[in-house]
Amino acid sequence: MMQASLQYPLVILFAFFITLAVNGVSTGNPIQTPATPPQSLDQQLNNAPSVRLHIMLKGKNMQIHGQSVFDVFAKPVISADPTSVRYDGFATFIQWDSKFTSMVVDGSAYVVESTGDDTTSVATRTVRCLSSITPFDSIVDALNNLTAVSTEAVGDDSEVDCNKGSLYETSFGGKHFMVCAPGADGFIAYGGDITMVVEYLDSPLTSLSTPNLTDGSVSCPAVVKPTSVSPTTVAFLIGKEASPTCASLESDWI
Repeated sequence: MMQASLQYPLVILFAFFITLAVNGVSTGNPIQTPATPPQSLDQQLNNAPSVRLHIMLKGKNMQIHGQSVFDVFAKPVISADPTSVRYDGFATFIQWDSKFTSMVVDGSAYVVESTGDDTTSVATRTVRCLSSITPFDSIVDALNNLTAVSTEAVGDDSEVDCNKGSLYETSFGGKHFMVCAPGADGFIAYGGDITMVVEYLDSPLTSLSTPNLTDGSVSCPAVVKPTSVSPTTVAFLIGKEASPTCASLESDWI
């Protein structure tokens, strides 16, 4: 298994989505925001939906707790400054008689491990902090350099399928990512042996509760902070149909 080299990649991908959403696209061909009646930025942010990130690890033996396909759920949290937002979220894995939940609550990151089986109650439960989730500076740099790519340049044999003028590329965490501009249902990021399908949810996730730490720590440091958004990022955040849109190859994903 590649768990050692892919330690908590779901949180990295989660942070990738967040930063992508709040930093937008710095290219000569910006994403067009939908033609809607004028609204203030904070009004539009209040309409930001919760999302499901469907992660597919396609490399040989790439698994997290025995799983190569899993979901991360994320909920936008608007800050006191109504033009800034962060995301809380979680992902759960079942491996043998243990359940692992990685979560971000109020900007702090936790790992919760519960051990038990189908015939007994939970025998043990441990909760600890994650001191960091990703090098944010490198993500911001990568997304600030996101550039438009011709769909013809990708090649006919590529799994990436975006409409003309809707494809962008960047590098993150040592991987090359291709990103389709968002459509009404979500968007897709392709990273070689990693594919991330972001789906806008119809109903908001309930608020997450802070778990009680079991290692003697009083609290966990904040690793996700609110980030100001610009009008050009609204298409990513609110899930309204944008032009150009992304044509998904993942219509039959699990």
